[in-house]
Amino acid sequence: MGTGFLATVGQSGAVGKTIVFFLFVVSVYAWAIILFKYLTLKRAEARSQRLLKKFHESPDGMVNHYSDRTNFESSPVASVLNAGLEQLALVMQGRSGARGLSIVQIDGLDRSLGRAISEQVLELRKYLITLATIVGAAPFIGLFGTVWGIMKAFTAMYVTGSASISSVAPGISAALTTTVAGLAVAIPALAGYNYLMNRVRTLTTTMENFSSEFLSTVERNLGER
Repeated sequence: MGTGFLATVGQSGAVGKTIVFFLFVVSVYAWAIILFKYLTLKRAEARSQRLLKKFHESPDGMVNHYSDRTNFESSPVASVLNAGLEQLALVMQGRSGARGLSIVQIDGLDRSLGRAISEQVLELRKYLITLATIVGAAPFIGLFGTVWGIMKAFTAMYVTGSASISSVAPGISAALTTTVAGLAVAIPALAGYNYLMNRVRTLTTTMENFSSEFLSTVERNLGER
């Protein structure tokens, strides 16, 4: 099949060959994005789970030691935790007397956690918009090559005056290779995009759940009574 496809590509004109080569480059780029994001998300999930385990072992201690916290292993959950602890340290430094945190201060902490989550989601989605663009554009690029090739085949048929199937079949077959190439790029890219987006959504839910746990712990330990 590969030899037949390459032979058919060899029969294509300059436009068809250029499009097939371009789609090949795009395919390599798409697979590079899929592999890179897969490894990135896998590492982020593993590190986040390790931090969550540590937090669940001693949530009160981690919150109460906001001023002398240690550096956490880089992960989306760690970024959210750091944002919460930094905001908590600022609030605790600025409060007067021994009163606990007010509802307004806790709301401010909640907003800080929300901003951190949004920033992490943007980072996790990085390059996925490129993958989505490849999914949408690749079939149309291939279709353009097919339409162009068919136009050339019918033009050649008109010039030669031959209307037999044997005279136009090779040209049409060569033209259809660009559509095949476009689909060969788009289908794996679509599967990869959906898979990666599902991983991003899972991590987003993990961060949101952690944010709720963190706020509950703060309210229990430092809130007004």
